[in-house]
Amino acid sequence: MKHFWYILKRLKPYRMWFNLSVFSNLMMSVFQIASIPLFIPFFELLFKPDKSKSLIFTLSDDPSLKDYLQFYLSKLINGKTPQEALFYVIIAFVITFLFKNIFVYLGNFFMTPVRNGFIKDYRKDIYDHLINLPVLYFKDKKKGDLLSRMSIDMQEIENSIITGFDALIKSPLIIIGAIVFMVVISPQLTTFVLILLPVTIFLIGGISRKLKQQSSTAQDYIGKLLILMEETIGSIKVIKSFNATSSFIRKFGEINYGYKKLLDKIMFRKAFASPLAEIMGVIVVAMLMWYSGTLVFKGEFLPSAFFAFIYAFFSIIEPAKSFSNAYYSFQKGAAALVRVEEIMNQNNNITDKKNAVSKTDFYDSIEFRNIWFRYPDSPDYVLQDINFKIFKGQKIALIGLSGAGKTTLADLISRFYDVQKGDILIDGVSIKDLKIDDLRNLIGIVSQDALLFNDSILRNICISDQKVNAEQLGFAVRTAMVDEFVPDVSRLDKIIIGDQGTKLSGGQKQRVAIARAIYKNAPVLILDEATSSLDSQSEKTVQKALQVVMENKTSIIIAHRLSTIQDADRVIVLENGKIIESGTPNELIMSKGVYYKFVQLQQL
Repeated sequence: MKHFWYILKRLKPYRMWFNLSVFSNLMMSVFQIASIPLFIPFFELLFKPDKSKSLIFTLSDDPSLKDYLQFYLSKLINGKTPQEALFYVIIAFVITFLFKNIFVYLGNFFMTPVRNGFIKDYRKDIYDHLINLPVLYFKDKKKGDLLSRMSIDMQEIENSIITGFDALIKSPLIIIGAIVFMVVISPQLTTFVLILLPVTIFLIGGISRKLKQQSSTAQDYIGKLLILMEETIGSIKVIKSFNATSSFIRKFGEINYGYKKLLDKIMFRKAFASPLAEIMGVIVVAMLMWYSGTLVFKGEFLPSAFFAFIYAFFSIIEPAKSFSNAYYSFQKGAAALVRVEEIMNQNNNITDKKNAVSKTDFYDSIEFRNIWFRYPDSPDYVLQDINFKIFKGQKIALIGLSGAGKTTLADLISRFYDVQKGDILIDGVSIKDLKIDDLRNLIGIVSQDALLFNDSILRNICISDQKVNAEQLGFAVRTAMVDEFVPDVSRLDKIIIGDQGTKLSGGQKQRVAIARAIYKNAPVLILDEATSSLDSQSEKTVQKALQVVMENKTSIIIAHRLSTIQDADRVIVLENGKIIESGTPNELIMSKGVYYKFVQLQQL
């Protein structure tokens, strides 16, 4: 039950509410158990209405718990007629159940903020941890699977674990109290019951373990369904254009059917658990009635005590069923908890050092010194022995075939990944020694894919600023030519662009992304195919604007269109992760190497 203690540990912020709920459940159990002894005088009065005086008990020199119980019950009806005594017994019976249900309500009342607060905090902790994980983690994970864990698995934890959490606390209190009373009435019968119960517990436990295994597999199926749905929605044009609709429908159907079959098994097993617990309980009751009946016939057990004992045992069955159901649900939710905890247990290896240096500006140079880098799941290095230096104000162009390592090289500057060998230095200081937030504040990025959010144009441009700088916003909008399709800047906060900017054209999305980088006004600018989505006319206009923006910045330009890097101070040609050429555009053309061939091909 390590998951139980884990959840209990996370409930510390709500300790007061939790303790009040436990106290209420304890009091509920007390009143539940207190109603059981009242059956003894009740049945005595029914069976011996003319002998109510026989119900009066006195305490011996060495009274037992049973003697105390009989003594105080007898005081309740002392000096009363059988009808009056019966009336008082019934009133006491009603009062105990009244208080029992009051504390049932209070237990649920105090548990509500605990349950909802736990889910709220846990969901926030997961999101906070997830958003701080390194970019490399998301390269290895499917978006649909992460969404499944953040939504469906969290819902499963709420429904299966937290909802039944109070039952796991409340039911044992009632069971223990009833067993204590049974021991007081007859240790012999109680021993007989406790010998039979482990058989029931063993059978139920076997079902529970199997249920947990199947629930984990079911959550994996849900993740696969969400992955496929996310891929379908994101690539619907490709699916339709290649007539792959039937293929995707078949694939979805296979996963969906597998999930349905597994879910049937889980539901059948879960549905079988409660009746099994009740049947086993009835079998135990039947054997108990037979055994206790023989004791009554032998005169070793009072009939009134017999009925109270049977009632006490029945008081165990319902809490036992609740505990059983809660335990099954807990095991089912534990599978979801394990999947979510896999995210929480993922280490973030890109963090600030203990004594990280603060840096607010860029003064001299960025140096790549003996850089070797490979992805964890790949044995081959993506970048090999990279050495070059970028001085402040320079425009450096990175070119090469797809997969040469250009974007990876640019990503290393922002420390999205850490290199295996070598180091990157800014103004002579390793980027690993800088505060990550300070490092990334120095860099503005426009990527090939305009990554936008389902929000207003304003919030997409001023993504990290709660208070907008109107002058800076206006400059960014004009420079990136966003004002061509939104002439009124005051409406930027009213135009919602849809998921991934689906309400905008490709060129419009790219302009918003460019405006975002311009608005940030970072001293280092990385342009990764920044104008690739623009038409020729727009590209020329935006390129001129970018030239203005880059005048006082250090720029790293990744481009396939060589026309966009004619003004570069230096061109670095990459091939298979290695620098094979470096120099000014004119020098590389004169050398008639790889860069020269690229130029010739584009001229053709």
